[in-house]
Amino acid sequence: MLATALAGCIPIGTNPSDALFISDLRYESNFRDVSGRSYICDNKPTTLTYSFRYNDFARMARWDSRLVGEATGQATHTLSMNRDSGGYTNQNNRITVNWVLSPGTAPLSLAPQSIVVTPVPQPRQIGATRLELTVFATNGSAARLVFPGIPVIDNCP
Repeated sequence: MLATALAGCIPIGTNPSDALFISDLRYESNFRDVSGRSYICDNKPTTLTYSFRYNDFARMARWDSRLVGEATGQATHTLSMNRDSGGYTNQNNRITVNWVLSPGTAPLSLAPQSIVVTPVPQPRQIGATRLELTVFATNGSAARLVFPGIPVIDNCP
Protein backbone atom coordinates (compact mmCIF):
# COMPACT_ATOMS: atom_id res chain seq x y z
CA MET A 1 0.00 0.00 0.00
CA LEU A 2 1.59 3.26 -1.12
CA ALA A 3 0.95 6.38 0.90
CA THR A 4 0.53 9.54 -1.18
CA ALA A 5 1.59 13.02 -0.11
CA LEU A 6 0.47 15.40 -2.81
CA ALA A 7 -1.95 15.31 -5.68
CA GLY A 8 -1.03 18.68 -7.23
CA CYS A 9 1.95 19.76 -9.27
CA ILE A 10 4.76 22.08 -8.33
CA PRO A 11 6.22 23.87 -11.36
CA ILE A 12 9.94 24.52 -11.51
CA GLY A 13 10.68 27.58 -13.63
CA THR A 14 8.78 30.70 -14.64
CA ASN A 15 8.25 30.07 -18.33
CA PRO A 16 5.34 27.58 -18.67
CA SER A 17 6.76 26.08 -21.87
CA ASP A 18 10.09 25.45 -20.11
CA ALA A 19 8.72 24.30 -16.74
CA LEU A 20 9.43 21.01 -15.04
CA PHE A 21 6.43 19.78 -13.05
CA ILE A 22 6.79 17.36 -10.15
CA SER A 23 3.97 15.80 -8.16
CA ASP A 24 2.55 12.78 -6.38
CA LEU A 25 5.25 11.94 -3.82
CA ARG A 26 4.58 8.44 -2.44
CA TYR A 27 6.35 6.08 -0.07
CA GLU A 28 6.15 2.56 1.25
CA SER A 29 8.48 0.36 3.25
CA ASN A 30 9.12 -3.31 3.83
CA PHE A 31 7.39 -2.96 7.24
CA ARG A 32 3.61 -2.52 7.62
CA ASP A 33 1.22 -2.45 10.55
CA VAL A 34 -2.03 -4.46 10.66
CA SER A 35 -3.86 -1.70 8.75
CA GLY A 36 -1.29 -1.84 5.93
CA ARG A 37 0.38 1.49 6.78
CA SER A 38 4.13 1.50 6.08
CA TYR A 39 6.59 2.54 8.77
CA ILE A 40 10.32 2.76 9.45
CA CYS A 41 11.65 0.11 11.83
CA ASP A 42 14.15 1.60 14.28
CA ASN A 43 15.74 -1.71 15.26
CA LYS A 44 16.06 -3.35 11.82
CA PRO A 45 17.24 -2.28 8.35
CA THR A 46 14.31 -0.70 6.48
CA THR A 47 13.91 -0.33 2.75
CA LEU A 48 12.02 2.90 2.15
CA THR A 49 10.72 3.05 -1.42
CA TYR A 50 9.64 6.47 -2.59
CA SER A 51 8.46 7.73 -5.94
CA PHE A 52 7.34 10.92 -7.62
CA ARG A 53 5.97 12.03 -10.99
CA TYR A 54 7.52 14.51 -13.41
CA ASN A 55 6.65 15.85 -16.83
CA ASP A 56 10.07 16.12 -18.52
CA PHE A 57 13.01 13.93 -17.48
CA ALA A 58 15.45 15.87 -19.69
CA ARG A 59 14.85 19.02 -17.58
CA MET A 60 15.63 17.25 -14.32
CA ALA A 61 19.20 17.90 -13.14
CA ARG A 62 19.09 16.02 -9.82
CA TRP A 63 16.95 15.27 -6.78
CA ASP A 64 17.83 15.17 -3.09
CA SER A 65 15.85 13.24 -0.52
CA ARG A 66 16.28 13.38 3.23
CA LEU A 67 14.57 12.33 6.41
CA VAL A 68 13.77 15.03 8.97
CA GLY A 69 12.44 14.53 12.51
CA GLU A 70 8.91 15.96 12.64
CA ALA A 71 9.35 17.98 15.84
CA THR A 72 13.13 18.22 16.21
CA GLY A 73 13.97 19.26 12.66
CA GLN A 74 17.03 17.00 12.85
CA ALA A 75 17.95 15.78 9.38
CA THR A 76 19.67 12.52 8.53
CA HIS A 77 20.07 10.27 5.55
CA THR A 78 20.45 12.70 2.70
CA LEU A 79 20.46 10.89 -0.62
CA SER A 80 21.39 12.81 -3.77
CA MET A 81 20.71 11.33 -7.20
CA ASN A 82 20.78 12.47 -10.82
CA ARG A 83 19.80 11.06 -14.20
CA ASP A 84 23.15 9.28 -14.55
CA SER A 85 23.58 7.96 -11.00
CA GLY A 86 21.53 4.78 -11.36
CA GLY A 87 19.88 3.16 -8.37
CA TYR A 88 16.37 4.12 -9.44
CA THR A 89 13.74 3.12 -11.95
CA ASN A 90 12.10 5.47 -14.42
CA GLN A 91 8.80 4.29 -15.89
CA ASN A 92 5.75 6.17 -17.15
CA ASN A 93 7.07 9.55 -15.96
CA ARG A 94 7.61 8.23 -12.42
CA ILE A 95 10.96 7.95 -10.63
CA THR A 96 11.12 5.18 -7.98
CA VAL A 97 13.99 4.87 -5.49
CA ASN A 98 14.69 2.04 -3.03
CA TRP A 99 16.51 3.56 -0.07
CA VAL A 100 17.98 1.26 2.60
CA LEU A 101 18.06 2.79 6.09
CA SER A 102 20.27 1.36 8.82
CA PRO A 103 18.77 0.60 12.25
CA GLY A 104 18.61 3.52 14.68
CA THR A 105 19.18 6.25 12.11
CA ALA A 106 15.74 7.74 11.33
CA PRO A 107 15.35 11.16 12.95
CA LEU A 108 12.44 11.26 15.36
CA SER A 109 9.83 13.74 16.43
CA LEU A 110 10.05 12.70 20.07
CA ALA A 111 12.92 12.99 22.52
CA PRO A 112 14.77 9.73 23.12
CA GLN A 113 13.11 7.58 25.78
CA SER A 114 14.95 5.80 28.56
CA ILE A 115 15.43 2.13 27.88
CA VAL A 116 13.19 -0.15 29.91
CA VAL A 117 13.97 -3.86 29.74
CA THR A 118 10.87 -6.01 29.44
CA PRO A 119 10.67 -9.78 29.01
CA VAL A 120 8.83 -9.56 25.66
CA PRO A 121 9.36 -6.23 23.89
CA GLN A 122 6.27 -4.99 22.12
CA PRO A 123 6.39 -2.87 18.97
CA ARG A 124 5.76 0.80 19.79
CA GLN A 125 5.95 4.08 17.97
CA ILE A 126 8.89 6.11 19.24
CA GLY A 127 8.49 9.05 16.89
CA ALA A 128 7.83 10.22 13.37
CA THR A 129 9.90 11.53 10.52
CA ARG A 130 9.11 13.21 7.24
CA LEU A 131 10.47 12.55 3.78
CA GLU A 132 11.58 15.73 2.00
CA LEU A 133 12.28 15.62 -1.72
CA THR A 134 13.93 18.55 -3.52
CA VAL A 135 14.10 18.38 -7.30
CA PHE A 136 16.50 20.66 -9.17
CA ALA A 137 15.80 21.60 -12.78
CA THR A 138 18.48 22.14 -15.42
CA ASN A 139 17.61 25.86 -15.42
CA GLY A 140 18.76 26.11 -11.77
CA SER A 141 15.35 26.36 -10.10
CA ALA A 142 14.13 23.88 -7.49
CA ALA A 143 10.94 22.68 -5.85
CA ARG A 144 10.27 20.58 -2.76
CA LEU A 145 7.66 17.95 -1.94
CA VAL A 146 7.16 16.71 1.63
CA PHE A 147 5.56 13.58 3.02
CA PRO A 148 4.98 14.14 6.77
CA GLY A 149 4.25 11.79 9.63
CA ILE A 150 6.05 8.58 8.69
CA PRO A 151 5.94 6.48 11.89
CA VAL A 152 9.17 5.17 13.42
CA ILE A 153 8.57 1.92 15.33
CA ASP A 154 10.89 0.20 17.82
CA ASN A 155 10.90 -3.52 18.67
CA CYS A 156 9.71 -4.53 15.22
CA PRO A 157 8.75 -8.17 14.85
